[in-house]
Amino acid sequence: MLRRVHGLTHRFKSKSKVLKIDPNPPNLLNGGVYDQLSQAIYDVFTSKAQTTDSYENKIEIWKNLFLYIRRCINHYALYIVGSTMTGFGLNSSDIDICLLIRPCTEDARLDSLHQLHHIKNHLLKYNVIIESELILAKVPILKFREGTKGFEVDLNCNNSVGIYNTHLLYCYARCDWRVRPLVIMVKLWAQANRINDAKNLTVSSYSWTLMLVHYLQCGVSPAVLPCLHSVYPSHFDVEKIKIRDVHEDLHLLDEIHSFNTQSLAELFIGFFGYYSNFDFNQYAISVRSGGRLLIENCKQVKAPKNDQHQWKYLCIEEPFDFTNTARSVYDIFAFRHIKAIITKSYEELVRTKLLNSVLPVTVNIDPIMPAY
Repeated sequence: MLRRVHGLTHRFKSKSKVLKIDPNPPNLLNGGVYDQLSQAIYDVFTSKAQTTDSYENKIEIWKNLFLYIRRCINHYALYIVGSTMTGFGLNSSDIDICLLIRPCTEDARLDSLHQLHHIKNHLLKYNVIIESELILAKVPILKFREGTKGFEVDLNCNNSVGIYNTHLLYCYARCDWRVRPLVIMVKLWAQANRINDAKNLTVSSYSWTLMLVHYLQCGVSPAVLPCLHSVYPSHFDVEKIKIRDVHEDLHLLDEIHSFNTQSLAELFIGFFGYYSNFDFNQYAISVRSGGRLLIENCKQVKAPKNDQHQWKYLCIEEPFDFTNTARSVYDIFAFRHIKAIITKSYEELVRTKLLNSVLPVTVNIDPIMPAY
């Protein structure tokens, strides 16, 4: 077990070079009117994106948790998932970890709560974690702060869809150098405008990432990104998928090249233009299909976790379990506020071509709209 864990740690750390930031990306500037904005976006990306040191520290935390958990549980797997591994992480990002273990009961949620409660008590006993909280959500999460380096960790049990979508987003990040700075800039823009928290009826970072990938698939011409579900149907088929390493490289990724030559600034502005004019009443955003899906069709998909009542105002298809990743936006006032910020951001960027004009943007809030 020890040899295996140290081997995995070495392999994960060796991937840090793949996630390293290029200080001089190709064609960042082209002498056009958008150069200042493109440079500003890339400067923010290089200053805020997860560093190699931060990534390697998170891998060390994973290793230590793995070794402590083995003292109280047998036969399990522990995956780092989310932005730490996709290349879309910030230095300030939490560490998302998925524990895979054979269920003891037929009630998956109750079983997860039992396992996480057991692990929480064990880690507290050895002073490995501080400020712990077991969140009794639909997908239970053990939140805690790791004791040595201070990172916040979200640990779930058997939510394997997170492993699949981490690998998918890692592959998209590898397709084109512009994807990572654009995703991180959109996430920071959402944070600055306070519309990046599912607990407050707004949009999670994961959903913003899917929106950006979708836009790069079908909101620009030529496309920046392909639809990997179409390019590799067997690899991303939810019925056949078997991922042992979220950093598994698909050899054909090196053969994917976009004919799109737009700058970071043009693509960033275009993101807001695309969603300012998106028909949210009729369509759902789908990375899996590389296009739009009728919301009514999404409601009818037969999947264990899908529920037609979760498809409300902002609809984003989860690529593997077919649920709505933006189901937290179930309040019409919150949705209108998000849409107003998107539209105003587009107008300001077109008018000023300045990044600071949208960090945050100023919108006129309807006086009857509750504050979030």
